[in-house]
Amino acid sequence: MPSRVSVRRNCRTAGDLEGSENFRRAAIANGYRVVRVISKGKRPVAENWTQGENLDHLLPVSATAANTGICTAGFRVFDVDVDELKKVQEIMRAILPLLPRGGLIRRRVNSPRLAIVYKAEAGEPCKKAVSGKFGKLEVLGNGQQLVAHGVHESGAEIYWIGGKSPATVSAAEVPAIGEQQISAILNAVSQILASSVGALPSKVTPSARSAHINDLAAGISIHHPFDDLAPDQQRCVVAECLTVLDNSKSDPRNQWLAVLFAVADAGQRGCPDVRSLALEWSRRGASWTSEADFDSAWSSYRANRAGGTTVGTLIHLARSAGAEVSSLLDSSSPEKKPTSETRGVALPVAALPAIPPKRQWLHGTDLVRGAVSLIVAPGGKGKSSFLTSLALACASGRPLLDSHVFGGRLRVLYINAEDATDEIALRVRAAMAHHQLTDAHVGGLYVAGADRLSLTLIKVERGTPGLNPPGWQELRALVSLHKPDVLILDPLVAVVGGATLNDNAAAALLMRELVSLAALNKLSVIIAHHTSKNRELGNADAAMGAASIVNLARISLAIEPLKNDDATEIGVAPWDADSVFRVTGTKQNLYGGSVAFRSRCRMRNRRSIPTVTRLVL
Repeated sequence: MPSRVSVRRNCRTAGDLEGSENFRRAAIANGYRVVRVISKGKRPVAENWTQGENLDHLLPVSATAANTGICTAGFRVFDVDVDELKKVQEIMRAILPLLPRGGLIRRRVNSPRLAIVYKAEAGEPCKKAVSGKFGKLEVLGNGQQLVAHGVHESGAEIYWIGGKSPATVSAAEVPAIGEQQISAILNAVSQILASSVGALPSKVTPSARSAHINDLAAGISIHHPFDDLAPDQQRCVVAECLTVLDNSKSDPRNQWLAVLFAVADAGQRGCPDVRSLALEWSRRGASWTSEADFDSAWSSYRANRAGGTTVGTLIHLARSAGAEVSSLLDSSSPEKKPTSETRGVALPVAALPAIPPKRQWLHGTDLVRGAVSLIVAPGGKGKSSFLTSLALACASGRPLLDSHVFGGRLRVLYINAEDATDEIALRVRAAMAHHQLTDAHVGGLYVAGADRLSLTLIKVERGTPGLNPPGWQELRALVSLHKPDVLILDPLVAVVGGATLNDNAAAALLMRELVSLAALNKLSVIIAHHTSKNRELGNADAAMGAASIVNLARISLAIEPLKNDDATEIGVAPWDADSVFRVTGTKQNLYGGSVAFRSRCRMRNRRSIPTVTRLVL
């Protein structure tokens, strides 16, 4: 098997040179002063470049001077020259409220640095800076230039957020910022960097010039339109980008890893099926080796690390390859979000997709996007234990219950309306210790106990049940904030206020609203629910309360304690039988299989979860 090797280009290709020429022509037409910069570098080629160069010098583009800079005289360019990602994020949180909207943001994929371009409100002010032990923030002006197009010396390509660059936005349209605002920003950042504010001279010597010319870029997590999309829309964007990235002839390892990590980042933002999408694309590559090599690279991804690749990298690469994804990134597009005029209108068969999208399973056949599942058992028989393991399995992307987790690591919101957060912490930490999971493995898991969230979804007024608007607003706000793939409610009886679950009207109101929540947010909801007394366990009808609860759920699971007589058959001592149970599927409307799965969860005194395995009895 051929191994992947890192390819470092020593010169620019004809396509790269054509791209540089197009950028220079467009930037000049937009009113910028453009200069030649050495390839894979940041030093201007000409000696007297501060007022820009004419087209005769800029074209044709030379392979040794293919990078392009713009003179910053008359502009104010904020250069966040800090290598620690968390510190960059802290700086951005401090200065974003002080910055005008619409600045042009320049980045590269392998550095947590950032440049934001504005016009000077008046004149051509000189450079200002603030520095400290974490780095510096410079405001470039007269006598500096910004590398605006090309490749950094590390091999990383320069790109602009949202496609807004000097080639697409005229200089006249760039928002202006005043020196008073800049002083306030530098003062704010000085406290973060623990340094003083100073002004640098407008003229610099040639030997010092390189110190004033910064290669500006960033890997900071800035809000991206991708985050506003529903999961199925996100999947559409990722699939479209991968389709146009042709790796069948050229497949260098550094580019392969960049795409893999960008797709993995999309998964962190809620996109489903990212691993399968990345694997399918990788198999097409000219340097494909094996799935083991793929898994090794995939597991090396770390979210939010300094210089980490983001989904923006994938979108930029796809745009460079000719893809048009702007319409796909518009979450308010009428093709993606039905308007009030179209919602509820019946469609003719011809309007239905010829090949309907497949159901998006998340955890085996237990959870599916857009639907509600139930886990039913008597009190104290393991519902919360099972849901804790399920939450960790989904958040880690690992088959802790011997069921495949589709889409890799998922985002999970676990709301326990019965126990305090400290109690939840005991269970979660015990299970994490057993499965050797760290916080980094389950970074997408969020928990809220009854002490942190008083959630009431049903209210009763004059004997008539109805939805409780404040409770639903609180729940929707949490869903909007955390964007979970899986929402766990434990237990159902604790969120119905003074209503009785025997009331079919109240139960139907609650379940329909939960189904709607799941469908609109493209998430899976699983609810812990109690059984009625004297009903046969392992039967869908065993659920307590009105029939609407089970009828409106698409999937129903039941917990059955192990009987003493059956314990010896599976090698369990009779005195330990009470600590073992199995989970069976009692209702499955969305899965064609007729064989019910079974599982067991062994506990120590029902306070921890040292073992979770699947067992066919």
